Parts: sequence; structure tokens; C-alpha cells
Amino acid sequence: MTYQHQQYPPPAYPPVGRPGPGGAPPAAPKRRGRVALLVAGGLVAVLAVAAGTAYGVSRLVGGGDDGGRRKLRAAWVLDFPELQRNGLKTYDGQDMFGAWLAGDAVVRAQPDGIIAYRLGDGGQAWGVPAPQGASLCAAAQTLADGRGVVALGPADSCDTLVGFDAAGGTQTWRVTFPVERRTGRSETVAPDLSVAAGQVVVRSGESVFGYSLADGRRLWQTDADRLLPGRDCRLTDAQAAGDQAVVTTLCDGDRGALLGLDPATGKPRWKQDLPAAQQSDGVLSVDPLVSRPGLNTETFVARDATGKERAAFGNPVDGTRFSDLPVNRSNTVSGPAVRPYLADADTLYLPTEPSPVGDKMRQANQVVAIDLATGKRRWVSAGHTDSEVELVRLDGQGVLAWEVGDRRDLAPRLVRIDPATGKVSVVAEAPLSAGTEGSDAKVLERDGTVVLVPWKQVTADAAITVLR
Repeated sequence: MTYQHQQYPPPAYPPVGRPGPGGAPPAAPKRRGRVALLVAGGLVAVLAVAAGTAYGVSRLVGGGDDGGRRKLRAAWVLDFPELQRNGLKTYDGQDMFGAWLAGDAVVRAQPDGIIAYRLGDGGQAWGVPAPQGASLCAAAQTLADGRGVVALGPADSCDTLVGFDAAGGTQTWRVTFPVERRTGRSETVAPDLSVAAGQVVVRSGESVFGYSLADGRRLWQTDADRLLPGRDCRLTDAQAAGDQAVVTTLCDGDRGALLGLDPATGKPRWKQDLPAAQQSDGVLSVDPLVSRPGLNTETFVARDATGKERAAFGNPVDGTRFSDLPVNRSNTVSGPAVRPYLADADTLYLPTEPSPVGDKMRQANQVVAIDLATGKRRWVSAGHTDSEVELVRLDGQGVLAWEVGDRRDLAPRLVRIDPATGKVSVVAEAPLSAGTEGSDAKVLERDGTVVLVPWKQVTADAAITVLR
């Protein structure tokens, strides 16, 4: 089949019924401890397959009132598709590679394509399906001017880049790049993939490529031999953000280098050699620049725009242990890691490591703020419930975060963390039915609407949960 934008008939939303207070769907009796589902044409979600993209039909759900307190309502949820492979149910086909809010829709990148659902009612907005016989394997985590890029390929590789317009729901370009093919039962290896300054930066094996985000033209190509001639080096990481790309190399067995490249030309702007004691596997953040430890080191290093060391810190930092483990784990794809953090020019915010709470099988954590000028801990957030905390975004009011809650007696909450003190204040409380949906999820918020998009179906029941 050709890989192009397809049009789909609109679903029958909202369902027929008398609206509840404030225009919300009417409340319904509880079923199996969850908010009852109001579905046009029945109570069972169906799977609509259109042009190769599996569209789940979202379910509008009712919400309650909390006697005047500010409370989020469950607006709609989208079930995970029960994909089949060789007659067996597979969960790998339900993985999420990226999620964004674009216009009036939430966009989800999944193995069989990029799909969008209207925030207002959960109706299907558009879809860009993967070609037949191919599936997505990576996505750049940021959009630029409404444009994004994903990587896909057949069963033995991840060798194709696809640019898409998230506003119009169209494929804008498609190119292939050289990769090493998978053999035997090894994992599919996806490229490092990121966007900066209108360019797409891709690392595949020992090569780094630059493409135009606008039209997919290849702009440059380089490798370890060109970047570090005369040395026995290999590339371990390439990430781009702001106006630069940062490449990490490992040389001569136990040493290496960080190099800053111009995303438009691939030409090096600076180089910082790393002795064995400062070996690094890659960067946690490009803007600001923070490098991660290597195999034989335990030190994170905050750096200036030319890669020079500003401050160093370990884990734990001043007695507080934090987590930088990837949240986008996959059983079948080895690709770029998405790590939970927020940062500005002065401060790095990380979730602390979760720890058991009481006898209710809960895991709770907080947020730690690290001064990038000194490498010292500024504060650990205080005032959370006994719950996991997921970072949402950083803005002028501080850190916005989501407390996951559970489905028994701990409601999820949207909270604000004061950037000066770490004190937590409650923005809104969500229904128990959304408890654990935000665990290991991409949490998005706009104008009071919260969107939970899990990376994988583990503790979550829905591929998308929208609360408002």
C-alpha cells in the first residue's frame, strides 16, 4: 500500500443522551469499581482498522462532583488495541513511542502508525499509517512548528524516517538511511533521533546524519573517524536540542570525547576530551548540557554551552538518591532512552527513587532540585501524597507534576511545586478511576485538561485517558 494521509468517517460522538450538569456526559452507576462507560452503540470498545492504522474507539465516561472543590472529571478513555500476531495476543503492538498535544488533538505514535484523537470528544481526527509490513520503532520527542519525525522499518531493521505535520495529519516526507540488519532473535535497533533548529539529527551505528525537518533532504553525514581522526573511537550517543547536537564517543577502551555539532552542517563547534575517570555513555540533557556517567564512573557533569565542566554531582546527591532510568522500555526494540527530568539554565529537576510506603504495596517518590552551578541539592519536594510523581513541565510558576494515586483510596492529583522551596500545592484532584493510569506515562496538560498516555500496557488500562 502507499504511505499517505487517509481520510476516515467521523464516529458517532457524543453518544445520544441527556447531558449532565455543565454539559458533561450523564453519570452512570459504577461497574466493577470503575466509572461506567457510555459508548455509542454498546458498552464494548471496538477496533476500527483503516488503511493499516488500528484506531481504537474512545469511550466517553461520566464524572462526579466534589461539592464545590476543584475536581477533574474523566472525559474519555481509549482502550489498548488487542493486536494479534500468529494467533497470539501481543503487548508489543501497544507500545507508545511519543505523544503530543497538537491543535485540538492528542497525537499518539504507536507501532502501526501515528494517530490523533480530538481532545473534545475522543473522535478520530487523523492517522498516518505505517506501510504494510513495517512498524514504528522510534520518535523524536519534540515537535517544531507543528512538525515531527518518527522512524520505522520492516521486521529486521529500523531504516526509514517519516516526517509528519501534526496540524494537518499528513506525511510530509519519507527517506531511508543505512542501518545494520537484525539477525536471529536479537532486538531491532532504533536510531538516536532528535530535532533541533529545524533539523533532524540521527545516529545509526557509527554514523550521524542531518536532515531537513521541512522536506527530509539529507544535509550532512559524519562518523567517528571524521570527528576524531587517528583515534580508535565509536559513537555511543547523539542528541540534539536548542541550536546544537551533542555526540558522545568512547575511545581507546576507557576514554572518550564530547563534541558539539552544528545541526545544519554537522561541523564540530567544540570538543571536550574525557579521561577514563570522566567516561560518559551520553547526555541526560542537551540544553542545558548535562552528561551522564559511563560504565566505570558514577558522576553526572553539568557543562556550559561549549562542553566545559561547571559542576559535578553523584547519585545520591547530598543524601538523596534520584532516578534517571528510561521510562520507554520495550521488549522488542532497543532505541533512544526517554529519561524523566526537567531543567532550565540553573536547575535540574529529577524524580527521587521510589520506595515502599506502609503495608499497601505503594511506591512513593518526590522531586529533587539540583543546582547546576554547584552540583548541590537545593531541595526535595514536600507535601506529596504516598504516590508516584510524574513530571509534566517546567514554566514560570515552577514544576507541574502528576501524583499517580491508586484505584483504592488515593486519588491522583495535579500539583505545582514551588521552584524556590519545593513546597507542593494542589492544582486539581482527579477521580480514583484514573489511579495508576499516569504511572510510567507521558503526562500532558493544557488549560486545565490533563492527558495521560502510558508508554506501555503494564499497570494501565487505557492507551489514552483525558481528564478535564
